[in-house]
Amino acid sequence: MTQIAPPDDRLIRFRTPRDVVATVPRLLGYRPRRSIVLLNQHEGGRLSTMRVDLPDAAAPRVEKRFATTLAGMVSKAPGVRKILLVVFADGPFDAGGDVPRASLVRPLISRLVASGYDVHDALCVADDAWGAYDGADAGIPHALDEMLEPAPGGLRGELPTDDLDAFASVPTAGALARRAFDRALDRALGDHAVMRPVQSASAALELDLETADSDALAAVFAPLLFPELRDAALYTWAWGEQRGLALLAEAVRIEAGEVGPEDDSIALDLMGLRPTDRPSHERLSRAIEVMSRVAALAPDDVAHVAFTVLAWLHWAQGAGSVAGRLVDRALALDRDYGLADLLAMVLGRGGLPEWVYEPPEG
Repeated sequence: MTQIAPPDDRLIRFRTPRDVVATVPRLLGYRPRRSIVLLNQHEGGRLSTMRVDLPDAAAPRVEKRFATTLAGMVSKAPGVRKILLVVFADGPFDAGGDVPRASLVRPLISRLVASGYDVHDALCVADDAWGAYDGADAGIPHALDEMLEPAPGGLRGELPTDDLDAFASVPTAGALARRAFDRALDRALGDHAVMRPVQSASAALELDLETADSDALAAVFAPLLFPELRDAALYTWAWGEQRGLALLAEAVRIEAGEVGPEDDSIALDLMGLRPTDRPSHERLSRAIEVMSRVAALAPDDVAHVAFTVLAWLHWAQGAGSVAGRLVDRALALDRDYGLADLLAMVLGRGGLPEWVYEPPEG
């Protein structure tokens, strides 16, 4: 699973390997664990990140296939020229007399170089120290405290201490707030309720979460309980009202038999299986804030819908690792929920939507 960093105009200057290991957690917003993170430097100076789970130790042929797969994933991101590689490993830095997971990482470096990339640094952060896999100081441990000072440029602030599980968490809600939301949801789903998913999704982006009451949040959530309305809301958050309305019209045509399953573009777009416009990062981020609050309030019998929608929003931004944690929570609540099951299948293959590999406009 990978994560492509959002566009950022700040110039980050990597003077030393220390600057690299100090920057990775600040870019991701959490401290990776059991991870391989690639900082990809593109033509024009753009920087993206790619995080994959550090696989369990395996036979050399299996690790070789992993290296080939990862190099293929990098090749989908256009214009990558230089790669800075950081491994986050459990245990001590000098376990076994070498840098942790060297048998995996050094062949990976060779595979990336053979694919035409300049692997400028290959570093490891262990539980007690950090250091390099190659170069003049290969295998020499450095104090983790060196990571506390950020690299020159942007991304200042405290070094994140939370891991990915904390990053994928939702806020807590008290029993009274949850009961109030449950009652509001019943009203929103009443016999005479009119569902307008596109308008509701747009209105959600304007909510002030400090003052939004249960009825306002329930109005956002109610349409999401119906798959075709849910998909229209996702389209609206990702690409705007016109795309949301177009999806609703397409859903009507499918229901009427005018469009067969083989022509169904909705599922293809939702799963990022064909090229389409890059969604709005700002709109998705705002929707994530709203849905995080909704997921904390949602009754247990429908909370899987909120977690799945939240997972899709993160996945649409390229945060497959976060999406995977949220899909796990959804499937623990309802093993048979279609969109969660489909997302789990895509994530299990390391899949991300095609648009995350496209450079941001401008």
